[in-house]
Amino acid sequence: MNLLEAPWIPVRADHGAGAFQLLTYRALLCEAGQRWQISLPRDDLELACLQLLVCMTQVMFLPEDDPALRRRLAQPLTPAEFDAGIAPFADWFDLDHPTQPFMQTRGVKAAEVTPIQKLLIGLPEGNNHAFFNEAGEVTQLSGPVAAIALFNQASNCPSFGGGFKGSLRGGAPIATLVFDEDLRCMVWRNVLTRPRVAERQIDAPGPALDHPTWVSPIAEKSTIHWNQIGLMRGLFWQPAHVELLKSEQARPCDVLGGEATAGYSGFLKEKFNFTIEGVWPHPHGAMNMTLKKGVLEQRFASFTTTAPAWTQLSEFVIPRGVNDKDAKEGSTPAGPISQFHHTTIDEKLNLLVGGYRTNQASVLERRHELIALAPGWGAEKRLSTLVEIGKDAKKALRGKLYFAVQGNKDKGLKGLGAAVHETAEKLFYARTESLIHQTFSSAATFKEWGEARRVYARKIADHCRAIFEELTDPYALKPELIPVIAWSRRALNIDLKKLTEEIA
Repeated sequence: MNLLEAPWIPVRADHGAGAFQLLTYRALLCEAGQRWQISLPRDDLELACLQLLVCMTQVMFLPEDDPALRRRLAQPLTPAEFDAGIAPFADWFDLDHPTQPFMQTRGVKAAEVTPIQKLLIGLPEGNNHAFFNEAGEVTQLSGPVAAIALFNQASNCPSFGGGFKGSLRGGAPIATLVFDEDLRCMVWRNVLTRPRVAERQIDAPGPALDHPTWVSPIAEKSTIHWNQIGLMRGLFWQPAHVELLKSEQARPCDVLGGEATAGYSGFLKEKFNFTIEGVWPHPHGAMNMTLKKGVLEQRFASFTTTAPAWTQLSEFVIPRGVNDKDAKEGSTPAGPISQFHHTTIDEKLNLLVGGYRTNQASVLERRHELIALAPGWGAEKRLSTLVEIGKDAKKALRGKLYFAVQGNKDKGLKGLGAAVHETAEKLFYARTESLIHQTFSSAATFKEWGEARRVYARKIADHCRAIFEELTDPYALKPELIPVIAWSRRALNIDLKKLTEEIA
């Protein structure tokens, strides 16, 4: 299956409500009239499919400037433009190529076959078990799902385990892209112009010099400096030696269903060692920077806690401290987000956020959501202010309840004992989620900034007080615990009052 010609993109028309079908890359970019949406049973595979399409378009149809990008958004490619764009890459995207299959290595030596389910991140395989899924649940993948899963494993997931290398962005990075209701436009909205690729210090010499890892393999035990990795090689970086194995007989895909097809039942994988010096500035994630003892440390944003995605919105969309020589910390948004900010005026931003929360190579949860930001989100530091109000309120609630839990011997305050502060944090995120998203997406928030900010802060504070009372009321029946509850309540009210007064 060649991704440049075969029908492999799983879509539905009419904003996702139409009949399911597999679309060709040519039809997506060249045909007008239908507003396609990707349709897969897993949100992470849908995001990976979008990323794969964006990466393909980025290297084959790199816009020279903003006017060229606007033309791509306004009208489909002509067949001649499409043919010219894909011609240099004709043999690079064939999943079954005899010598250089897409994102694979021919002749992988492995002691055993790895079940194909291992490509679907988070599903159990071997002696691992999960509550809702079992080992062996997926035994056949069709070509389209196998291609998407291969790309996702290499680009967005933890490594296969000890001794295997992970993606260029780290073990489980967050992807942040711009959402559009029309798949063709959404792909182009996330393709960077040549000058913006250069701004990220990524070399784009073209296919004559810039080869993917399955065409020009990574040398065993080599040391590679980040700026030696070109646009094509970096976007399609494959850190592992993997080889898909064809099924012995045609069967329906266990993910897409449908008719029986010649699919894949397993794969071979083997370890090989190499070293990357520095961090390649991948355009699809926010990068955080910290200056420690004169050394700049860079890492891509990831989900390390159960905190929802909105708590990292400042890093996702607003550049921070990158132009301040005295700043100890900074962040740079993903390329498509920065481009959207600089090429639109008062336009709503629909932000696609996706990633995994992991513990080393184990996936604890999938995190994929759409966050809407009303026009004006990029003005001054308004969005950052809203995010900090929410985070500061949560910090005050958790901190004061933690004091109540621990008590204070010096003050003669006996603690509650039970870890209600942890419950409070979960309740805070659950009960404020709708308020926060409604505030961020409302046009009135940034147009009527002063009043909207005050109302938002008061509602956040009210949630904190209600949660505090709910969790401490049962303990107030014991006279010896009343003092610590009263002290904590007073301290919480002081913090919340300060939080609302500062923005009055």
